[in-house]
Amino acid sequence: MSWVGTEQGSAWGRLRAGGGLAVAAAAGVAIGMALAHRSEAAQPARTFEAPAGLILNYIRPDRTAAFESVAGRLLGALAGSESPERRAQAAGWKMYRALEPGPNGNVLYVWLLDPAVAGADYAAAGLLRETFPTEVQSLYEAFNGAFGVGQALINMEPVDTF
Repeated sequence: MSWVGTEQGSAWGRLRAGGGLAVAAAAGVAIGMALAHRSEAAQPARTFEAPAGLILNYIRPDRTAAFESVAGRLLGALAGSESPERRAQAAGWKMYRALEPGPNGNVLYVWLLDPAVAGADYAAAGLLRETFPTEVQSLYEAFNGAFGVGQALINMEPVDTF
């Protein structure tokens, strides 16, 4: 069967079909680029609604110094902040390093947030941008580059057993 003379086989039909494919391809590229290059502001918030929280950070063994340095600077800046919310975050934010190796040889750092400031954003990217606006890019790259397996957030509530 020949498509010549039908709309699909005509030059106009081929042009419309090709144009549709081009639009779909361009949209796919644009969406992919937008997802790949999301700004730090678009990253998910790290908030707690429970009285306490944990953030588990799995850090590459060769990047622990960078992680500790950025985390220490961040916590120090929060503690000295003019914002009562940021100072409250710092007051309840403790950092621990596991002695046992984690998954894939990563080093596990546990951030214990007790008490957690309900609704406050604990996302490091936003906090770094807020506290170190002129250094945010280099600090974020050092911090983000330290992660191995990733990070997990856990809301915690006390259990009354007595």
